[in-house]
Amino acid sequence: MDPALVIALVCIVVLAALLVSAQVKLKRLQTCSTPPSPDSLVRDGWVDLPQAWTASLSHITISEHDVFWESDRAHRYMHFYGRINAYDGFDLSILIGKAPWELAAVGVTATQWDSLKSTMDAHKTYQNFVVGRIDPLGRLRFGSLSGTPVVSESGVFSGYRVASRDITAQCVAQMQMQIKDDVTRVLAASARLSDAIVPIVEAVCKPLGWHYGARWMRDPRDDMFVCGETWATGSAQPMVDASKKERIAVAGDDPLARAWNSQQTVWVTDVQTDSGVTRRAAAEAAGLHAAFTLPILVQGDCVCLLEFFGPQIQRRDEFVTSLTESINNQISLFWLRREAEARLTYAATHDALTGLRNRLSFNAEMDKAIARADRNGWRTAILFIDLDGFKGINDTLGHQAGDIVLIEAARRFKSVVRASDSIARFGGDEFIVLLEQAGHDGDIADVANKLVRTLKVPIPGIDENTEVGASIGVAIFPVDARDAVTLMACADAAMYKAKAAPDASVAFYRPPPGEKPALKRGATGDTVEAAPYAAEPVSQAQVGAAPENVPSRQ
Repeated sequence: MDPALVIALVCIVVLAALLVSAQVKLKRLQTCSTPPSPDSLVRDGWVDLPQAWTASLSHITISEHDVFWESDRAHRYMHFYGRINAYDGFDLSILIGKAPWELAAVGVTATQWDSLKSTMDAHKTYQNFVVGRIDPLGRLRFGSLSGTPVVSESGVFSGYRVASRDITAQCVAQMQMQIKDDVTRVLAASARLSDAIVPIVEAVCKPLGWHYGARWMRDPRDDMFVCGETWATGSAQPMVDASKKERIAVAGDDPLARAWNSQQTVWVTDVQTDSGVTRRAAAEAAGLHAAFTLPILVQGDCVCLLEFFGPQIQRRDEFVTSLTESINNQISLFWLRREAEARLTYAATHDALTGLRNRLSFNAEMDKAIARADRNGWRTAILFIDLDGFKGINDTLGHQAGDIVLIEAARRFKSVVRASDSIARFGGDEFIVLLEQAGHDGDIADVANKLVRTLKVPIPGIDENTEVGASIGVAIFPVDARDAVTLMACADAAMYKAKAAPDASVAFYRPPPGEKPALKRGATGDTVEAAPYAAEPVSQAQVGAAPENVPSRQ
């Protein structure tokens, strides 16, 4: 064959192959750029999903949901198609004719409702919108909703078709975890239970959609409950007002009394129909119905009660039992931990024998008192007390008798001074008293003499022939010194002057002749002089008047 002809035939075959390949690629491009055929499905970006999948998709969708419904153009519920016993038999017919946001709900904020309404008004698809409802039987159920708008070929909107699935178990578990975490966070940041109550009540009420909560304590003086801290929404203010005024009998039939006496959580489905509820009128005024009272138990003892009120009639659910147990355990552990810390703090700051402040604690309190006095222009007095005859009691009657004397002396000294004053055992048989806003010298002398006289009465358990007395030295801020160390040294020196004087039990510090008052000196006793002061009460004229801005202790 002619070589030229062969070459021509080869070229023709190659060209034909290239033409066929180009046609195939063009057909593929045309297929991708044209709408799918009626035998394929297009949904949310899915292309070329075979029509044969329709039955499978329908089965998967139905199996994943519990209820389907339709709504009209105003988004009102119309027709429901539900699984048998869906949502635990929730009668969904009560929703017909209402839009989702027109019905009482749990776990949905006003902002979330506004967002859903905007989406539906724009005729857009929404997915996994979670809402809680309480059915006519008082059962709380949560559903996850996904809806798509129904629009005709001409673009006319006719409503929504919505699929819903029951997610109560997941929501309840999440709610419990959220409340537990919030309570843990609140307690960790609180120094006292009273600081934690309001945020704890809020942490419980908000996820449940409840409106009021409070703490109640028992007043042992009349065996009545009194209201402590409260939290409430604006609509529940009548309940707050009534609780603050009310005193409820521990022996009564109120849910508070039932919880206290049974040491178990008491649930009331509707307080407005429970004759034992003391504040029914207030609950009605506040629109409250369901309630539960939780006793806080610490090592078997009920220390207080927490109560919570909600806006709907609601039955007790299982998760409430678990929730209340968790809250009680958390608060109980907090209580025990704070008690242990308080005991450690007390041991570090108080004398183990007398229960008075110790030297370390008193020094810290004296620094604060002087700062307050300096800021407010007050006079503050230090009374340094040494027991007379104590060494002889220890030597002759023993240390046990000495302890009895110290304990009784501390008790009597405390009975003389004001609650606002401080008293400490400084060591051995030495005590010290801090008088804030001490007033005139005569007022201070009166207190010192009362402290001396209170020891004149025989001490029980000690031979009545055994005498116990006291020598007291007095120093005053800012007259004698302007710092704690020097003020203490002045009082100590004055006490030794009182002890050395045959006719005096109380001595005010006086600087050495020629030395101005309030000069800072060392704490050594031999450099400080003090003039004895009469032990018996003296007149204002004898001791001199205090500055005009200093109030009398009387």
